[in-house]
Amino acid sequence: MRSHPVPQPRYHYRSMPGSLLDHPLFEPVLLRTATRRAQAFSDEARVRMALWLHAARARYHVALELRDAETQGVALGLLRESAFLTLRALEAARSEPISDAPSNAWAKLAARPDGAPSSLCRARPLLAADEPLAVEAPEVRELRPAAEETVAWLLSLAEGRSPKALNRLRWLRGAGLSVGLLLVIWALVAYWLTLASLATQTI
Repeated sequence: MRSHPVPQPRYHYRSMPGSLLDHPLFEPVLLRTATRRAQAFSDEARVRMALWLHAARARYHVALELRDAETQGVALGLLRESAFLTLRALEAARSEPISDAPSNAWAKLAARPDGAPSSLCRARPLLAADEPLAVEAPEVRELRPAAEETVAWLLSLAEGRSPKALNRLRWLRGAGLSVGLLLVIWALVAYWLTLASLATQTI
């Protein structure tokens, strides 16, 4: 099943990478972080978490589209479901019993895992709530940015693409970027040559 990329959490752009090549600006092309995470899962683990991860990503992307005031509760509900499904995907990858409630799934996650965004502490109580209407309370709507960032981080942990697939994608994106740069350079050279020709004709 095809796995779609998830936007990088904003906290990635505030952290200092260990290598220049690990800078988040290069990640869409180099895919170094995604490759390291993919290497942590076997092919069998990717198969086990595929359906869970597909459902989680679908809900996350729909939630990002809901921006009007009337749908904030729906968006938060989808983010909570996405987080729950992602945690279930990670459980399936590890061949652990699948949690039957958000609170049980979140209980298995450390209070502040390594690399987690600071927003996790704020969003966790809402995302781990079992009460269906918890996302409808007006006071929790201000937690949406924290919830989005937390769910994006969770999804980034569950890399469903294989290292080979990521390597192919890296070459395709690198080739596309190279062609794009060559076209830009060609257009600029042609533009300046045209200007030089016009300037020569007017003299």
